Amino acid sequence: MRKRVGVVADDVTGANDIGIMFVKGGYRSAVFPLELIESCDLKKEAEGLDVIIIDTDSRFDTPETAKRKVRRATELLTSLPCDMYHNKTCSVFRGNIGAEFDEMQDVLGVSCSMVVLGFPANGRTTVDGIHYVYGEKLENSQFRHDPIHPMTTSSLEEILHKQSDRSVGLITWRDLDQGLSHVKEKKEQLKKECAYVIFDIRSQEDLKLVARAVADEINVCGSSAIGEELPAAYREMDCPVLSVCGSLTKQSRSQVEYLKKKGYPVFELHTDVIFSEEERTAAIRELSGQLLRALSQTGGGLLHTSNREDAVARTKQTGYRLGMSDEEVGKRISHTICRIVADVLQESGCRRLVVAGGDTSAAVTRQLEICRMEIGKEIEAGVPVMKGKTSLGELDLVLKSGSFGSEAFLEKAIEAVRGQEEQ
Repeated sequence: MRKRVGVVADDVTGANDIGIMFVKGGYRSAVFPLELIESCDLKKEAEGLDVIIIDTDSRFDTPETAKRKVRRATELLTSLPCDMYHNKTCSVFRGNIGAEFDEMQDVLGVSCSMVVLGFPANGRTTVDGIHYVYGEKLENSQFRHDPIHPMTTSSLEEILHKQSDRSVGLITWRDLDQGLSHVKEKKEQLKKECAYVIFDIRSQEDLKLVARAVADEINVCGSSAIGEELPAAYREMDCPVLSVCGSLTKQSRSQVEYLKKKGYPVFELHTDVIFSEEERTAAIRELSGQLLRALSQTGGGLLHTSNREDAVARTKQTGYRLGMSDEEVGKRISHTICRIVADVLQESGCRRLVVAGGDTSAAVTRQLEICRMEIGKEIEAGVPVMKGKTSLGELDLVLKSGSFGSEAFLEKAIEAVRGQEEQ
């Protein structure tokens, strides 16, 4: 189910700007001027739209007039209602930033809002809370000489503090580089202390990560750029995907590392636990719990077996000492993976699964009693997305040979099974 987004924009070009960003993500958007909106039935006009944008034309108003307009626009949007509300401002923070942010917060009754001003495609980036325009600090850019709103400082915290007395926190590029789980934890911590959380943005990849981090928030403020990435983040939340990789090939290892670098939640089954039933049961319980939390909080999670050469060698040597063959060790690993997959799918209700590794795929299909697989679109050469009839019901499914696929294959496969939802 798509989220409905309500936007209050402080000028008409900005309203159109954020509208096209959401359209790129497959959302239907339309703009309504506040001064004319009372003469139409907004609920009727908004039917079939995913994004409803109200242009307040308030950038050059007094703070009090801007507050009044934002209050009315937000009230109209909440009457629809919407799932998320965005206060769209200038991408260099010109205008009545503090007054508008504070007023929307008050109408919505939220104690903390996310602030994302970066717009890399148009040269706007934020590093350590300092805003840049095509590599120049904001205070040294053309906007320093703006005739109405001269921008004489580059610190977004300082700019916001000049217009609002509410507390401000910062999530920097250092946090972003530690991945999604860390960013979400830092965000939740700052929400207890601050009214606004400002995010660094260096690139479109940062925007994608931040969109995933704020997709569960009610109120986002700032430039239009985040609108391009939010639809995918919403789909991720609404369509969780469980992924598993039991393959030891170099292709599969690089695919797992690729997702790690992208900040995807990745969990390792340390294969040396498979020989003790007590340790194995504890590992199944722990990993199932971690994956369930990841599916709930971020819309996805990847489980992979130990794939470092030293870990693989240790596992084999332990098996040999116990009189087990390589095949028997492999089957015990696959059986452990299958128990985790079955537990997570059963507990979460998730019905989207990506499996990497031929032996692992065979074991999972047996575990889930997949009796029919309807072939769908090809993701990459030789690997389709499928509809599987299973003991749990219908499953959107990808099964991949360990030696197949590009470095980004798992990411493509995850998006492919999510795409089934909208077909």
